[in-house]
Amino acid sequence: MAVNDARARQARRRPRARRHPLGTASWSLGALACLLLGACGPIVKPAPYRHRPDSVQPGSLLGPFEGRVIDADTKEPIADALVWCSWGFDRGFGHLAPQGARTFKVTTNADGRYRVPRLRDLPSGLTTRLSRFTMVIYKKRYVAFRNQRRFNPRWPRRDFSQLDNTVRLRRWSPEQSHAQHLLFIGGGAALKKLTAWERERAAIELDEGAHRKRTSLVGSGLSGLPLGGAGKPKRTGQAHTLIDTDEARRITGFSGSFKVGRLDNPGDAHDTLHMRATQRSERYDVAVRLWRLSGSKLTDKYDKLLAALPGAKQKDEVGDRSFVVSQGEILGLAFIDKDNSALVLLTCGKGQCTNEKQLRELARSIGKKVKKLPAPPEDNSLLGGDDK
Repeated sequence: MAVNDARARQARRRPRARRHPLGTASWSLGALACLLLGACGPIVKPAPYRHRPDSVQPGSLLGPFEGRVIDADTKEPIADALVWCSWGFDRGFGHLAPQGARTFKVTTNADGRYRVPRLRDLPSGLTTRLSRFTMVIYKKRYVAFRNQRRFNPRWPRRDFSQLDNTVRLRRWSPEQSHAQHLLFIGGGAALKKLTAWERERAAIELDEGAHRKRTSLVGSGLSGLPLGGAGKPKRTGQAHTLIDTDEARRITGFSGSFKVGRLDNPGDAHDTLHMRATQRSERYDVAVRLWRLSGSKLTDKYDKLLAALPGAKQKDEVGDRSFVVSQGEILGLAFIDKDNSALVLLTCGKGQCTNEKQLRELARSIGKKVKKLPAPPEDNSLLGGDDK
């Protein structure tokens, strides 16, 4: 009994623990204040890109972002390119509703570098979340860059990183659609101001029926190229034996791949070959047109091509006779082999054939294969129409 009394007296002497005035309700009241007063920062969704190109660490939608913009062909830096950024916010549970955006713009310096600071101006709200980050980089006469997807083909982009990012802008090709490009760019007032010149061209496209199927710049041929000819020519399958993709890559140094087929608009050529560069613009395509003719018909066809193509220059560097021509983003070389009754027109985009030397080497490689072709029918029935 005495022991119990002693324990009771000791408990009375022990000081009681002090409790916060708000007690256990402090967290609940804080959460309620956050909800009612909007004092909480947003939830940040995980970023779909890496922190750096050589890292597996995920990036952050908040930033900062740093990188360099260069020409895809020359590797030279691109100065004064607009870097436009947008952060998109949503709110709610289950069914989300948009809750505004924040934007930022900057231009690249002389070295092509850009820096976007970390986003500090954040909306508040218990259910607010930062859901997406968009970066668009634009320079006139180039295909724009978006960090989520590519322009052509419309594939998801996997090479974007938050820091040490390298953006390779490809030059604009005349066969591409300005209307489709504007839809791809999107963006705010800064982008709309810079793309005003494209809106004019897009309007012309739509007036002329831009919905029609577009063909390759190289595949569609040189300006002035006579593709007509009465009747439908018979295809020989011989153009595909004149050059293969490995030989083309060896000569031009191209590291990409090709999709091989025939041209959509062969005209009166007996056979055609179209090596379409994958994941690249038409500036990297290669095309071959082959005519099998003999005697005066062979030289007449060659002379017709020479006269029809503006800027064509006779050089006689390949075969019995040859000429070269340059139009826009296309280089062309035509030659005849009288002994083998063949006329070849080679066209190559300037992204693939960066100079006439590469074009000429391609043509000479084709010329060696022409000598192995079987002789054409003596009546020239392959032509399929009057060539006069």
